[in-house]
Amino acid sequence: MIDAVMIWLSNWGAAVPLLCVLATRDKRAVRNLILTLLLTWGVTDVLKLAFARPRPFQVGAAPLIGSAPDGYSFPSQHAAFTFTSATTAFLSSKTLGWVGFIFAALVAYSRVYLGVHYWTDVLAGAILGSAIAFGVNKGMAHLDRKNGKRKK
Repeated sequence: MIDAVMIWLSNWGAAVPLLCVLATRDKRAVRNLILTLLLTWGVTDVLKLAFARPRPFQVGAAPLIGSAPDGYSFPSQHAAFTFTSATTAFLSSKTLGWVGFIFAALVAYSRVYLGVHYWTDVLAGAILGSAIAFGVNKGMAHLDRKNGKRKK
């Protein structure tokens, strides 16, 4: 039973932080989310290639539960994406952001549970995703102020 829940969280839990951003009904948050996800995707792909860390199940450090993902382990792209979304939601709505963070943490845990990431992979992904989201959100707010756009 718990295996099925973890597989569901790993596959579909990341949608919750995304929905939290949409639920804010803040057009700038959605714009910022798109930018942060693209940037996070690029940064994590480069880091995965740079570190080329095998996944835990590939080296016998953990059993594989579910299907085997492609690519390298560090950093966790799932964790980076979900924490990017949760941070973006939090900067627009604290309540929705906390819901997003809870699901982001559950998704990150599920990746370790399933044997496809180490704790350091998901921790790095969480920090990276949150930092990128924070930086993009602050940078875009600065540009909006500079261009005379008020928050709507």
